[in-house]
Parts: sequence; structure tokens; C-alpha cells
Amino acid sequence: MSEKKNTKTKAWEFYEKGRAYNNSLSPNQYDLVNTNWEFYSGNQWIHLPQTPATSRLPKPVFNIIKRSASLLVAEVTSSATTINLDSLSYVDSQNEKDPSSNACEMANAEIQNLLEKFKFDYRVREAMIDGAVSGDYCAHFFWDADARPYGGAFGEYRGEIEMELVDGINVMFGNPNDYHVQKQPYILLVGRDTVEHLNWMKERWGKRDKKSQPKEERDVTITPDNDTQWQAAQGGGREIMQGDEKNDKALYVLLYTKVQKEEKVIDKETGEPVQVPVLDKEGQPIPAKDADGRPIMNLDGTTAYETKDATKIVTSVHATMATRNTVIYEDIDTGLSLYPVAWGNWERQKNQYHGRALVTGIVPNQISINRAIAMALKHQELMAFPKIIYNQDLIGTWSNEVGQAIGVRNLAPGQAIGDVAQVIQPADMSNQITALIDDIMAYTRECLGITDVQMGKVNPENTSAIMVLSSNTEVPYENPRANMYEWTEDIAAILLDMMGTYYGNRPVVREREMEEIVYDAAGQPRLDPMTNAIMTNKVKRRVSQPFDFSQLKHLWFNIRVNVGATTTFSEIAMTQTLDNLRRDGTLGLIDYLERVPDKLIPKKQELIDKLNAQVAAQGTDQQMIEQNPGMAGALLGGEIESAQQQMIDPTTNPQPSNPQPTAQGDGQTGGKLDPMKVVQSLPQNIQNKWSQYPAVAQNALYQAQGSG
Repeated sequence: MSEKKNTKTKAWEFYEKGRAYNNSLSPNQYDLVNTNWEFYSGNQWIHLPQTPATSRLPKPVFNIIKRSASLLVAEVTSSATTINLDSLSYVDSQNEKDPSSNACEMANAEIQNLLEKFKFDYRVREAMIDGAVSGDYCAHFFWDADARPYGGAFGEYRGEIEMELVDGINVMFGNPNDYHVQKQPYILLVGRDTVEHLNWMKERWGKRDKKSQPKEERDVTITPDNDTQWQAAQGGGREIMQGDEKNDKALYVLLYTKVQKEEKVIDKETGEPVQVPVLDKEGQPIPAKDADGRPIMNLDGTTAYETKDATKIVTSVHATMATRNTVIYEDIDTGLSLYPVAWGNWERQKNQYHGRALVTGIVPNQISINRAIAMALKHQELMAFPKIIYNQDLIGTWSNEVGQAIGVRNLAPGQAIGDVAQVIQPADMSNQITALIDDIMAYTRECLGITDVQMGKVNPENTSAIMVLSSNTEVPYENPRANMYEWTEDIAAILLDMMGTYYGNRPVVREREMEEIVYDAAGQPRLDPMTNAIMTNKVKRRVSQPFDFSQLKHLWFNIRVNVGATTTFSEIAMTQTLDNLRRDGTLGLIDYLERVPDKLIPKKQELIDKLNAQVAAQGTDQQMIEQNPGMAGALLGGEIESAQQQMIDPTTNPQPSNPQPTAQGDGQTGGKLDPMKVVQSLPQNIQNKWSQYPAVAQNALYQAQGSG
């Protein structure tokens, strides 16, 4: 193979234009991002002017930037978010051929599966760190045609959607004055990969589709380069130089463009193009005429009009991948309608797609704090110990050795020792220095909206007051949080587009309500006493169900992000409210468990399923007892029936020779029964379990006692 030289690819020219734009910003975008990352990492004395005075200063680092950024990112991402799709109307979400298969539910289930595969909660935090430090965060989605969904567990299906985060300075918009992704004429992604992998992709695309590569490109190999100076942070500019053309890296660019074309509208029932009337300049339909110029009439006597095939504008995303001199593939129709790029800013800036980072505004304060502390330390080094001055005519050499004697010569009689040597106490450092440092830190936290509540310096005793303070401190984060939610919704739209384009017919793993058999304590199926049918209980299980995802290309969904509890204190307050409702008897046990946070109770769902089964069984017992009170003893393991027998059999439950009246009031038999005496007259095993019996069973025992 040969190497092509001195000819830049078209995609590379777009890259150079985007790089020139980033360099034209003030401050320079590359320098700004690299400085922010260095300060966030703690390397805060780099690139500072080195004067003779500053070069002798100590280099302390009190990294308030990392503490502040990490805290605010944790605050913004503390909300538990889920993506939920709603159909535009009921009909839109239904598959007419298979009404039991709901497109909206299937799309929701598959999106949740994808987010779990992406480990989306962690990726969101990683993206927001990028936003806080560099100002931008970006997610790129691509189709891996060789991947096997679920490891091939459901057959030989091929292809999965993959997600990667891209540094903001490696994303270039065709119109950098607009942050909207889908309005861009093109989007360029920059990255570095091994030469071996890039050449493998080039060769593979050349075999798959010869049109994807120009003829002059097919025999050209990709060579390594050292274009790392425009990558983010120090890590991006450092690579291992392997010394061979396989493992060394080269810079590549991935160019996305949108192409619009007209397509005929096809009738789903007939398979023929839909016809629309031809209109004149005034917008009126043109009557149809035969070869002789006479008007053509319909069978019903109305005028026939000229028609043409109805068309629609279809937008498709095309992709090109190239290095500086080599095209890997060019102008490939991806079939997508949306750019597979989700873009977000920490704080949006006017008329540019780059956002303003949180760290950018703290760097000057951080420099001031470090310098003030450095000068304070230098002062202590120089002035911490007193200075000794002595008369060299009287003392030849001064020694600071402990216990060392110091000789004095030619000391005149009566001459004071203070004339020989004296101690000069250094001036104390002004307390205003430490107060100034504390004030800078406090004002910085205040400007960022960081309070003692978030720093954990408040004793959480009065949660109501803390909740009010916590809610007030969240106001400054609402804009970054709203940007994050919009970014998440854009991701959902991209996933829908990719699923509808690439998935086809494949299985979906989702939760489905099912009926399972109810078993008794002995492990035997329970039978309905009325119908003698096996009793079942409704439960939710994860099942695999086939679905044709291609219909998603023709449906519209409303996408929203559902937000859960935002802070630890709101979670504590929610739990306390649930505890109070449970204690008052307003909330049942199952309702309580369904609403309490998952992390408070291990295996919560398993416990809820078990309680539901017990409630279903108990409800059946109560229904049977209400219909036939005589069955109470059998349903309770024969204990009540045994109790009834003991109450009427003198051999098993002997009565005193002069029995006392058992009724309240006048002492006559047949009066109102005393519930406590009824319980006390029962056998001991029944008394021990009395509180566990349902009310209908207790009433049955009262009736049995009264009739006995």
C-alpha cells in the first residue's frame, strides 16, 4: 500500500476551521479548558508568572475548586431521574396488527434497558464534571453492528447502540453561534485511535461498499501522527510512543451532515403512491383534459382534476470519517433523522455553542488564596525565630548549639551583658492576613451558593428548617440542572431514532403483570371454595417479548424526565412523613413499603410480593368465613373447631358445679357477652393467637360461645 501526501480531506478542512474558531475566542478555548483542568486537579502553580520573589515562595495548594465543583455536581445530579415516553394520542401508541403490543411501553422498556447498559447514572455525573470544569459536555451514540444483544441470550440478533462521552473542545459545530444541535449544517467529532484499528475500519468499509471510498483512497494507508496539542488536559497531550505503525495513534475526524431529499408518499393499503391535485398559480386545482382538449368527467358527473404523486421531504444523516490525508469512509447514509450527538452546557453563553464553566469564575480567587497563604508561610519561615545580634569585638563566633558555652573577650568592668549580645524579637504577622483568607473563602462559597447545610456543618435535628434552607440553596443550580434534563431528553430522542432505524424485529426485556398460583403453608395450590378453581395472584415479572421497532420511525412521543428526591434532607423528611402516616394508621404496610426509599429496606420488592400473597390468602379466608361461619375452624387449622368442641364437651373442658353468669347486666343467660370473658374461656392455644385471627373468625367464636 502507498501513502498519500499533501492533500487534505474535506472533513479535515472543516476541522481546521473549527480549531481556528476555538483559538479566536478570548480567552483561547484550548488554554481555558486546560487551565481549568489543571486547577481542578490541584496543579495550581503551573504557568503562573515566575518572578524572583514568587520563585522563592512555597507552593501550597488549598483546593477549594475541586471541593466546590464536586459538591455542586453532586447537588445537581442528586435527583433520581428516569426517562418516560408518552404517546401523542392513544391510537399512536397502539400496534393495530397486535393490540396487546404497546409501542410506547416497549420503547420505555428498551430505553431503560439501554440506560442500565450504559450505566447512565454514572455517565451523567462524569458528564456534569466535564461541564463544571470545561463548560461543555457531549454524548455521542453509534451503532455497533457486530455486538450481540444480551450476549446472544435471545438468538443470533446483531447490533447494539453504544454511548461515549466526548470532550467539548473535540466537538465542532458548523454554526458555532447556535447551540442547538439539530439545526447545525454539520457536526464534527475529533478523536484519536490506533493506526491498526483505523486501517482495519478503512479496509472493512472498502470491501463492504466500494462507493464509500474514492478510488484513489483504497490503497492508501493511515500513518501515525503527533497531533495531541489540541487535546484536553495534560493527559490528552501525553501518549505512549510504541515506535511502530500498528499501536501508535492518529487523529481522525467524524463528520455528520444532513441531506434532504424528496420521496413519494406510499399508501399503506394499496402500496401505490398517494395522488394529490395539481394546482395552478392561484392555488386552484387544474381540470383534467383528454387529447382533444375536452374536460374529463368522473363517473358521478363531477369534473376530474389533474393529479400527481404526493411527495415528502425526508432528512437523513450522512457520515464521513477521515484522517488528515485519508478517507476511511465517505458520505454513508446512516438512515437516522437526528444527529446522534447530545450537547449540553453548564452555563450557556450568548451567541456561541461553548458554555461557561463553573471553574472559570473561581480560578482568580483560588490564585489569590494560594498566594496569600504562600506569603504567610514565607513570613513564618523568615520571622518565626528571633534574631541574635552580638559584638564581634567581644565574641569571635556565635553558636546556637544547645548547652554550648560562648566565650567573651575584653569585657570591660561593669559593662552590661546587653552590650555584648541582644535578642531582637521579629514583628508579628498581622491578623488581617488570615482574616482576609477566611473572607475570600467564605465569599467564594457564598457566591457559588454553597451553605453550611451542604457542607454538612448543620446538625440535622430540625429537618423542617433544614429543608427550607436546602430548598433556598438549590436556586442557583436550577439552570445547570435544567440543562442536564434537556440533555437527557435529547438522548431519549436519539435513542428512539436509532431503535426505529436499526433494531427491526427483536425481543425486548420488560416488566409484565402476570398471574401466579397461590400456595398454602403446606406448599399446595389453594382452591377457590366457590368455584373449586386454583387461586392466582397478580405479580410483575421481567419477560422477553418480540416487537417490531421499525414502527417507531412513524410515531411521535412526548419525552419527559421524571425527577425524584433531590437531597438527603428531603429524603429524610419524606421518610418521617411516611412513618407518621403509618403510625397513625392512615397508610397500610404495603403502601408504606412501596413508597419508602429502596435503600432503607433490603429486598423490598420480595417482601412486598410476600405480603401481597398473604393478603390475598387472608382475604379469601375472610370471604369464605363470611359466607359460611362454620368453616372458620377448618380455615384456621381446626383450632376454632377444637375450641368449640372443648366449650361444649365437659370431659375436655369441665365446667364448675355452680357456673357463674356469663352475661353482663342482669345476670340472665342470653344477655350481651363480655368479650374478655369469652377470650378467657377459650383454650390457651386459641388465646395466644387471638390477635392474629381476622375479625370474622373472632365473631364466629363469639357466636359459637353464645350458642353454646
